[in-house]
This record gives sequence, structure tokens and C-alpha cells, in this order.
Amino acid sequence: MTLQSVASALGMAHGSITHHFGTAANLQAAVADALVEALLAEVRTGASALKNGAIDERDLVDLVFDAFHDSGVGRLIAWLSAHQSPLLQALFERFGRLSNEIASDRKNGSAFTKDVLPAIIEGVVMPALSSSLIGAELLQALGLDPTFTRLRVAHDLSFHREQRIGRDVLRRA
Repeated sequence: MTLQSVASALGMAHGSITHHFGTAANLQAAVADALVEALLAEVRTGASALKNGAIDERDLVDLVFDAFHDSGVGRLIAWLSAHQSPLLQALFERFGRLSNEIASDRKNGSAFTKDVLPAIIEGVVMPALSSSLIGAELLQALGLDPTFTRLRVAHDLSFHREQRIGRDVLRRA
């Protein structure tokens, strides 16, 4: 991606793009930041909706998988990784903070505790990323239903949540 190609695609002067971003790397960083922030906003919204009972685990999994696929953030992460971009570090740091953000949202209670959230997030994000890149084709090649991965991840998420709720009930008794 060059500043000239972006300017041409937008019907803008190269100087306008240069004025706002300076370099192609800065433009790539801005695009990555916007896509990742939109993804994380979806995850935060979904986690809050799960906490207050507005959606179930399957809905949350669908939301995350769709965000990876529809926004192109999965392809962006793959591209950044393939090019060993330093932008990946900022992305990983943001995902690292996500556990604290979700756990500290006490508005509707906590669906998961801070100590298990990293594993829960990994358990949803890694399959969603993989699915956005090769999921449909791999499932088809294996003769599996197109929803197989989503259903498996939702089942695992539900299982972990039920275990936590069960422990909380026993602790109160």
C-alpha cells in the first residue's frame, strides 16, 4: 500500500494523504488502529451484553467471528504478522488490556473473573482469527458443517461460564 495508490483510490491529491499521515507506515498504523479498536469495541459490547443476559454465548461468538471476518481485521493481522510489523506489538498490548477492561466492568456483574478472562479471550479470538483466514475452506475440506467451529467455541465458552456460576453458588452456600 502506497500513499499514492491510496490517494488515487480516494480521488485525492497525494499531498493531502501525506499531510495527514506522513508515511505509508503511519497510514497502515492508523488503519490497523481503527480496525482493532472497532473489533475490541465489539468484544466489549458483546461481553457486557452477555453479562446482562441480553445475548448468550453463541451470540457473543458470532459477534466476534463476524467482526474478524467482516471488518478484514483478521486479514490485516495476518498481513502484519507475515511482514513482521512492529504494529503487532501494540495490537497484542490492546488485547492484553482487554481482560482488565472486561473484568472491571462491574455495571452488570462479571460473566468471568479476571484470572480466567485471558484464557477465555484466547479461546474465542484465536479460532475467530483462524476462521476469518481459512475457516470456511478448511471446514469444507474436512466435511464439517460451516458452523462447526463457532458451535464448538460457543460450547466451550458456555461450559466455562457454567462452571464459574456453579462455583459461585457453592461458595455462597
